[in-house]
Amino acid sequence: MGRPPSAVLSAAPGPPRQPRRRFIQPLVLAALLQVSLVAYAQGDAALTRATAQARAGRCAEALDTLSGAQASVAVSMLRGQCHFELKQYGAAVDAFDAAKAADPSAPHVDMRLGMAHFQLGDLGRAEQALGAAAATSQDRAEYHLYSGLLQLQRQPGDAARSLDRARSLSPAVEPTASYYAGLAYAGAEENESAIAALDRVIELAPGSVWAAEAAKAKERLEATEAGSWWAWARAGIEYDDNVTLRTHGSIRPEDFGSSHDARAVWTVHGGYEFLRERDWSAGVSLTYFGSAHFDLEDFNQQYPVLSLWVDRRLAETSTLRVRYDAGHAWIDGEPFLNSHTVTPTLFHDWGASGRSRLFGSLYKYNYLFDDDGEIPDGRGEPGSACLKSTTLFCSPPGVQEGQDRNRDGWGFSLGGQHTIPLGFLETELTGGLLYHRYSSRGSEYSYQAYEARIETASLLPWELHLRTRVSYTLRPYRNNSSFPDPRDIVFNREYPLQNENRRDDQWYGAIELEKYLTDELSVEIAWRYLKNHSNVVLFDYDRETTGIYVTYRFEE
Repeated sequence: MGRPPSAVLSAAPGPPRQPRRRFIQPLVLAALLQVSLVAYAQGDAALTRATAQARAGRCAEALDTLSGAQASVAVSMLRGQCHFELKQYGAAVDAFDAAKAADPSAPHVDMRLGMAHFQLGDLGRAEQALGAAAATSQDRAEYHLYSGLLQLQRQPGDAARSLDRARSLSPAVEPTASYYAGLAYAGAEENESAIAALDRVIELAPGSVWAAEAAKAKERLEATEAGSWWAWARAGIEYDDNVTLRTHGSIRPEDFGSSHDARAVWTVHGGYEFLRERDWSAGVSLTYFGSAHFDLEDFNQQYPVLSLWVDRRLAETSTLRVRYDAGHAWIDGEPFLNSHTVTPTLFHDWGASGRSRLFGSLYKYNYLFDDDGEIPDGRGEPGSACLKSTTLFCSPPGVQEGQDRNRDGWGFSLGGQHTIPLGFLETELTGGLLYHRYSSRGSEYSYQAYEARIETASLLPWELHLRTRVSYTLRPYRNNSSFPDPRDIVFNREYPLQNENRRDDQWYGAIELEKYLTDELSVEIAWRYLKNHSNVVLFDYDRETTGIYVTYRFEE
């Protein structure tokens, strides 16, 4: 599995850790020849000298020389090309913008703006600039190269054709064009063409990182044709300042309040895709989560989930997925929950405008633990003595706690989210809205909920992956609660219940920082905070969790 594809593509052109200079330099030199002719025609000695320095590979010197050159379109273009060669892409954009402002028809200025924006990760502006260059740069290999890279994820068929066009115009774009053409053909389910392109990379650049990456991609592609598998394992240590919230509720005063502990946690996941065709794929996976507390062993969990899914490609940019999950949970070795969930999801890629996901879930929960049972009825007057002098406390008459607190039921969720790339730190921003509804057999746990969430994912220097999430959920329940305020419990007295329906306001925040040590191994630290504000005291709490984890990924 390795790094997320977006992390690889954002650094493109070039496989992971591959310098881009090798294929860009011949194209830059060709552009510099045009600039040198303009410099000679203009009679600008500084521009002529800077062009010669740039053509000799001394762009830093060329930029110093240009400081004494007369302002012109040619100077701005050369300055932009040198900044691009030095990987100073922000400065390259500024220079090309200056050239375009002075002369909107400057040769290939839009194309070069698109290339620089792409390297900055600003795919929206890159697509806009390359679109403007379409009328004047069809004969340029780099135009087709970058157009193909932009199309790679959302339109792999078109990307493959653009990349093939690039290599037909200039051998300088090889082996880059063939490498990404292979990935594009694979994404378009044209496996024969994909293998041919990857073989071409191995032949053109033997012993290079390009050839090694192409060989890996070819091996994965050939394995996929016969069915592919993957797996990963994750283990860590967490500190939780409020473990006891995992219980199902009690009205004993000694059970209220936070209880902190550390625990070991682990997750093992494996999957097998047994069907892959152009428009259909299907597979099965198994996920197992477990925890072992250092002190509060009564809260140890085991939770395996079996999943089946089917994908149907509706168009080159749209896919429909239907997934079924079946899970069974134990707490302290005792059966706790059976769950069944069906989730249809529609994915759509809007190109530079981001990608969207629409989904719904239908789920059924069957809780397997024993309830606390019925609490003796009182006289109907809060604060009055219970009917028996030996009763610890009593509830208002008519309350059937065993029945009201039955959590078994079914629910559904509907939601949508959209992800857009931002123009800094290779960051993606995701926003989503969800609606939840749950109907329990008892009156206590039936609710509807409205959730809003914001997430970010960033690739930082030193290959650090930063993820954040903030969400707010308003959860109004359909009925008032059968749980009293613990402060109202008095020995041998009837406690009161509130008349208004229960309402929870829940805030959640998380920060995760992950470092890949190799393509397979990563280490992560995470902080999570949950604040559930409720008008029922039993459910008014906050919880903070801090953890460190190690993940290892296996692939066929």
